[in-house]
Amino acid sequence: MNLQVKKEHYFRKKYNSLNRFISYFYQIDLVTSLTASQESKILEVGIGNAFVSDYLKKIGYHVTTCDFDERLKPDIVADIRELAIMDRDFDIVTAFEVLEHIPFEDFDKTLKKLKEVSSKFVVISLPYRSTSIEFILKIPFGRTFFNRDFLVFFLRFPWFFKGFSSSGQHYWEIDGYKYRLGKVLKILKNNFKSVKKIRPVLDSYQLFFILER
Repeated sequence: MNLQVKKEHYFRKKYNSLNRFISYFYQIDLVTSLTASQESKILEVGIGNAFVSDYLKKIGYHVTTCDFDERLKPDIVADIRELAIMDRDFDIVTAFEVLEHIPFEDFDKTLKKLKEVSSKFVVISLPYRSTSIEFILKIPFGRTFFNRDFLVFFLRFPWFFKGFSSSGQHYWEIDGYKYRLGKVLKILKNNFKSVKKIRPVLDSYQLFFILER
């Protein structure tokens, strides 16, 4: 594969937006909530600017990073479709904002490879190209009465802007036409025992999936 962005891309203010940090929160929260202890071994596919892996390492996790771009200095330089790692070597394998950079015809093959190197969970995120309306209501004593910090009203519409086709970075994204969510879920469920879908608050462009072996 050709490198799609320059190394500097991951350190620009435009890249590290509020939505990006919301994504970082979910990435870290999902990993820490799925592990019984900080002795768990994590494989992070797609190192980016190393924010998430650095944080997890600082709180005690054993994290191995893998990326196609050697300029980012991952522990393993490899195409994830051809990972040469001992089977089930990691408790959790993550691939956040990665799989859309690979042609859709390789999606199923890549999932199988990620599953091979995980003993418990694979956690991924995928972009969902659409238009949405979201209202967040934060009220006093919300956690006391509703067991949550805020209430969310959310609507998604199958309309989207044309930036996807002009950016040249993603081969595909979940949409309402060619790559429907149902089509993607079917592939996920064919490869894993259970699939849990999570939509981040204030970042409707991303969907997270917890995939259990």
